[in-house]
Amino acid sequence: MKKKSLLSINKESIEAICIDDFAIKKRKSYGTLMIDLTDGKVIDPIESREKKDVVSWLSLFPNIEFVSRDGSPTYAAAIREAHPEAHHISDRFHLVKNLTDAITLYLYSVLSGRIIIPLTKEQHAMNLLLTTKSSRRDKILWVKALASQGRTLQEIRSQTRCSFQMIRKYMRMHEEEIPKESVDQRGQEHKKAVQKVIGRAEAVIALREKGYSIRKIADETGYTMKTINNYLASDFNPVHGQYGVQRNGKLAPFRNEVIALRSKGTTYKEIYTSICKKGYTGSEAAIRQFIAKEKRLRSDLKDEETADATEIVERKWLVKLLYKPLDKVKAISSEQVKNVFQKYPVIETLFRLLGEFKGILQSGKKEALHKWISEAESLKLKELVSFLNGMKKDIEAVENACILSYNNGLAERSINKLKTIKRIMYGRNSFELLRNKLLLLEARKFN
Repeated sequence: MKKKSLLSINKESIEAICIDDFAIKKRKSYGTLMIDLTDGKVIDPIESREKKDVVSWLSLFPNIEFVSRDGSPTYAAAIREAHPEAHHISDRFHLVKNLTDAITLYLYSVLSGRIIIPLTKEQHAMNLLLTTKSSRRDKILWVKALASQGRTLQEIRSQTRCSFQMIRKYMRMHEEEIPKESVDQRGQEHKKAVQKVIGRAEAVIALREKGYSIRKIADETGYTMKTINNYLASDFNPVHGQYGVQRNGKLAPFRNEVIALRSKGTTYKEIYTSICKKGYTGSEAAIRQFIAKEKRLRSDLKDEETADATEIVERKWLVKLLYKPLDKVKAISSEQVKNVFQKYPVIETLFRLLGEFKGILQSGKKEALHKWISEAESLKLKELVSFLNGMKKDIEAVENACILSYNNGLAERSINKLKTIKRIMYGRNSFELLRNKLLLLEARKFN
């Protein structure tokens, strides 16, 4: 009798539903959950997401007119078989997510980890610091040069920011005591690695000029065809795309602030004290190492065209803008974004298309959708082809997503509730017990 009370629902009254799958045992077995779109109540879960089981289950509800679902072809086919006249509605969240994922793939295919763009005004002071040599040898030579010009100790101090004691020490140094120029070990290793890649690329180019095919070059050198095509590309860069990309660490949130303070002559101790008050828990030595690394990276980029008028933006911050507004991504400025768009116009187009797509899904005007698809197809980007083809195959459901308010948010909420019940009953629940407990909670909530 208890089981009957749990299932006492008027199936003829159900007209609008959303369905989604959930993991019973992750990567092994899955179920399907049905939610009433009119009040958000869980109608019923079943222990399968196979087409024949879903068809049999849906057929128990004879008056279903609207079904919100994700892009699953299995669910689409099951709904068409059980209710041929029902209106399918694609979930807006999944549509936007799939488009965002496609754009992300494109960004990763065309951009390296560190993007070189024209210098922005707000980064000028930082780049002055990073491109200015400030080794001990340079400071000694600077002090000696100023002293030879007859400058006073106070004048030398104001320009070099060295203490009076250090200035006197540098002025007394003989030529043989001045340290020689040196490159740190990591810098040397990087230069060797770059030269090695250049040598490989030159060998591949030489073989190509002799008339060798890509396949023959691969047989001759042992390199993959993808590597060979990279070496032969007109925009080939021997510097690894991820070279110098900052890993998220304790200092990451304070990166720009540290460089800005250091460019103004603030001491490391003062910088350390300042950012500690804002939550920094690392060491002062880490700040010194960070500045030294940034200087080395700028030095490595000196061979790049117009390096003195450029700066570096990390790709990951640009990718974040696909998911968050600009004011929520503090590591990149509007001027930097503008410079990236000027260098890569197609990326600006993709960002615009993403914003327009979100607007179309909320507009209630399905006509704009077809115009948007035509423009997106005109870009001829392979990363978008799969998304656009899938959307065109399910175009009626996508059109309904534009004009109807239904979505799968209710399903996601209910699945989270079901997962919580699973965790509470971990190792002790059969599917029938899980189902009954979920339906009992729903009955208490709505009664």
